[in-house]
Amino acid sequence: MKKYFTLVIVWIYAIITNAQSLPNPIMFCTQVPQPVGFGTSLESFGNHQASIFSAPRGGDLYIRYTDGSLKNLTQTAGYGQTGMQGATSIAVRDPSVHWSGNKALFSMVVGSATARYQIQSYTWKIYEITGLGKFDTPVITLVPNQPTGYNNIQPIYGTDDRIIFTSDMPRGGLAHLYPQHDEYESSPTVSGIWRLDPKACSITSGLEMLTHSPSGDFTPSIDNAGRLIFTRWDHLQRDQQADADIENILNNTGNYLYGTFNYADETVNAAKSSILPDTEIFPEPRPGRTDLLSLPQWANTNPQNFNIFNPWMMNEDGTDVEMLNHVGRHEMGNYLTQNFTNDANLHDFYTPISPTPIRAMFHIQESPVTPGLYYGIEAPEFGTHGSGMVVSVNAPPGMHPEQITFTYITHPDTRFPDATPSVNHSGLYRNPMPLSDGQVVVSHSHETDSDQNIGTSTEPLSKYDYRIRLLEPTGGYFKASATAITGAGITKTVSWWSPDELYSYSGVLWETYPVEVRARSLPSTPTLNKESVGSTEQALFTAAGVDVHDFHKFLSRNNLSVLAIRDVTSRDDADQQQPFNLKVFGSVHQTVNPSTPSPIYEVKHLQFLQNDLVRGIGGMETPKDGRRGIARFLHDPTAMTYNPPTTGSQGSANIHPDGSVAMVVPAKRALSWQLTDENNKGIVRERLWISTRAGEIRTCTSCHGESTLNQAGHTSPTNAPQALTTLLNHVKVIDSDNDGIKDIYDAFPNDPSKYIAEPVNEKFVSNLVNWINQNLDNDAVTWTTLSNTCHANSAVINNRALDNTGKIDRLRRFVDLSNMDVAKLTFDVAYARFDAAKFDRLKVWAISCDGNQQLVYDKAGSALATVPDQTALFTPSDCSQWRTESINLSAFAGKTIELIFENIGGWGNRLFLDNILVQEVGGSPPCPNAQNFSGNITAGKYDVATTITTQNAVQTKVLTGTNVILNGGNSVTLHAGFEAQSGSVFKAYIGGCGY
Repeated sequence: MKKYFTLVIVWIYAIITNAQSLPNPIMFCTQVPQPVGFGTSLESFGNHQASIFSAPRGGDLYIRYTDGSLKNLTQTAGYGQTGMQGATSIAVRDPSVHWSGNKALFSMVVGSATARYQIQSYTWKIYEITGLGKFDTPVITLVPNQPTGYNNIQPIYGTDDRIIFTSDMPRGGLAHLYPQHDEYESSPTVSGIWRLDPKACSITSGLEMLTHSPSGDFTPSIDNAGRLIFTRWDHLQRDQQADADIENILNNTGNYLYGTFNYADETVNAAKSSILPDTEIFPEPRPGRTDLLSLPQWANTNPQNFNIFNPWMMNEDGTDVEMLNHVGRHEMGNYLTQNFTNDANLHDFYTPISPTPIRAMFHIQESPVTPGLYYGIEAPEFGTHGSGMVVSVNAPPGMHPEQITFTYITHPDTRFPDATPSVNHSGLYRNPMPLSDGQVVVSHSHETDSDQNIGTSTEPLSKYDYRIRLLEPTGGYFKASATAITGAGITKTVSWWSPDELYSYSGVLWETYPVEVRARSLPSTPTLNKESVGSTEQALFTAAGVDVHDFHKFLSRNNLSVLAIRDVTSRDDADQQQPFNLKVFGSVHQTVNPSTPSPIYEVKHLQFLQNDLVRGIGGMETPKDGRRGIARFLHDPTAMTYNPPTTGSQGSANIHPDGSVAMVVPAKRALSWQLTDENNKGIVRERLWISTRAGEIRTCTSCHGESTLNQAGHTSPTNAPQALTTLLNHVKVIDSDNDGIKDIYDAFPNDPSKYIAEPVNEKFVSNLVNWINQNLDNDAVTWTTLSNTCHANSAVINNRALDNTGKIDRLRRFVDLSNMDVAKLTFDVAYARFDAAKFDRLKVWAISCDGNQQLVYDKAGSALATVPDQTALFTPSDCSQWRTESINLSAFAGKTIELIFENIGGWGNRLFLDNILVQEVGGSPPCPNAQNFSGNITAGKYDVATTITTQNAVQTKVLTGTNVILNGGNSVTLHAGFEAQSGSVFKAYIGGCGY
């Protein structure tokens, strides 16, 4: 064993001759070359799958130290194997270093077929590695609280040590929607950007979706300004597979190539129906759909094609999603057609604002030397494994998009594959990583053409030779240096089952995903927990008497958000492909280009659309798993409940006379929109999908925003949006369950018996099923339940059963306080000592999952007792033998905690617990001003700001077995006819609203 260890060390620390000077160690991944591209792990999209085909096993996570020595981190930590790739084989990708520089995240898939024809399912999982120093022993651990059964890739550390990553977990975690199919090839794709808290109590409390992207978001990173930067694939057009099927059906060709069909909705057993008649409504039809373009509603309309990979940004908490610095197609250089052919003002867009346009930007990384300078790759969609030309863009916060230009770092000839390259084509590039000394390393292949298998079917060989190299200047551009940072490279001989055939490879491995191992400073202005709104909109909240924080909580707990727009008639001056002379219907307000003031389009509504995963593929009889999203008019029932009435069609909001619009929309679902006229015809259509975070109050100047100036030559609108005032005044009076508590303060808007958040209301009617019953010494004494006088069922432990003092038994449960500002725990206890020497103890612990714990209750003996000592086995005989305890949990508000009731036995007597209630208190305002009761009072706690009264005309009863608390701020008045029946618990307090 000692001899083997010595050999490994010698191999790991072999020194590379002529080592290039690098400021810090470089971590990177090796990979067995895969010449076939589509759907494999290095592609532009659809790169998240973990099959043996998509990610050949045999690669490792390496680190290259500054002296040129290499260490195989995964092998040293006990992962991976050489030779035949079987159950313990691995593939790795996406390393990302912690802010401290002392640990890193990466994605790894473990396992491969161990025999021919063995088919198994594999997924990428996120791992953390520590011990990165040259003489350290690395340790790899699986990151907790990540989605199980799904592919989790491209992880990074957030500024609060939560982990941000992309995943193909379906929106809402609905397994029957898996996988989400993209909008282009209907191939599996990631569903968006997610965030997990590895210290959370569970996946449920620690995992959240930050973006929903119908075609995918890729490679998130956090820049110096705290912005989350990523690449988004935008392909908001109609389903081209469905179009092909429809054309064949209409032309009676007999072909039904893709088997597209519709689900009625997103539910698991939704009905299926034909795609005819065509049910897609947005955007315009694609080219070739002459049957649709000849219809009256599409007269004089150009077809719509759309496909871009642009840089995007958002706050770290998932709010304010938009293109990087609002850089759009006009700045980047994508061709656009005019949407109406009968308006002479409109024209196709050919000449980008940037003199150095690009059509895509992948693998975006910020320079550590120049904040706001980002490197990336412009690459084609297919054929090059996501490699192409290295580019950069200077886009710090505040820089106007029209001032932003792109720089070609490598020669423009490298942007595309070329079988007959010019002398300027230096190969193809991916994964640019700017270093702390200003140098840039890349993963580079000398091959200039598209890749293909130049080996055999079972011994595949790629034309590409990805190696990590520094960029060096040459002729006004940069190219890869002649020497790779790993010298001659890392070789390996492996074989694997396909699973049908035995494959093999022997040679130099690909090197990808370089990252510098160094400490970094946290952003000085982190973008977490953004609840505030602009001063203009804040004034409207104040005038409406609605607290922004309370409104945020209302939206968050209902999975909603608000979009508020100041003036929809204002549009960017560069966008002359859609109508830009816009006037509010029935108002004098308009925004018009003075050079071409006519025609003017009157718009009356802003109509929202939501992305519904309802398009199936593969035929109704044997459909493929998962669904594709298509645009449907907004119909989310919760959102529709809180929107003011509209004169438009489904999903519409009225445009106010000042041009403003405000609407409640579903969160964590991709949305788009269009301006419509009085006949509900689309005039100006959004070309992108965006999503919002639950609770987000997003305000913007216009819905098709101006970069610097609008079409009239003016800067962004500054008006206070009237529509937001209308929305707030509408929402604040809604009381869905007519319980006297407005919905914006009601945690249970559809339950008239409750309004204060109650994450725990335990009466033990289902015994102990809601609790973890922890019997540490596994003896006969443990928590159980028992029916007794005054309490139909309660938790009980018999401390007289065994002479075993100091034994501990616990009831444990997770409690979600995330939507609470203040929280209170109350519970009823009944207990008798045996005598002064034999007694028991009850502790209550609140433990947050970041490790913070607090002993919130600790009583024993006479302090715990509710009755005198008893040598007989204690059972409470009436309600007076119970006591209610109250504990403030506000220190844990906003978190998920574990609540633990701990009995410490002392050979005393039986201890009873009941009515464990955790609730929010002290909201603003959580209570009605007054309450008048008649008839039977249902169980619960009733808080009012001033008075509680009962009517004497109708007898008011607290029924047997019912627990009622009446708490009036000034008085509780019980008129004749009030009756608290035997066996009930009735209490009245003058304590103030919410206490």
